[in-house]
Amino acid sequence: MAHLPISRTRTIMKTIDGADNVNKDALFLTTRAAELFIKEIASAACNTDNELTYDNLVDIVQSTDRYEFLRQMIPRKITVREFKALMDRKNDETDNLEEDSSFSSNKSDDSKDQ
Repeated sequence: MAHLPISRTRTIMKTIDGADNVNKDALFLTTRAAELFIKEIASAACNTDNELTYDNLVDIVQSTDRYEFLRQMIPRKITVREFKALMDRKNDETDNLEEDSSFSSNKSDDSKDQ
């Protein structure tokens, strides 16, 4: 099994506020835990040919509650056409909300005038 470089783990840990002085034992254990996590998720995502692909990784992340925290970082692939359609729908929803909001505020202004 390949090992992660402890220096890389130290660099990542030092980016966290208040983690300026990292204990060697904590650094070793964090690196080892990351190695085991990578091994576990890679093993779970391998297909029958013992091949790890992005699609297999996405499938395991999207279908297993244990990996729910990774769902935004490892999304399903979509085509540019699907992305544009998604953005169009989102913009339409935003426009509809703005129209509804302005309509209800105008209506409340009318009732105040009476």
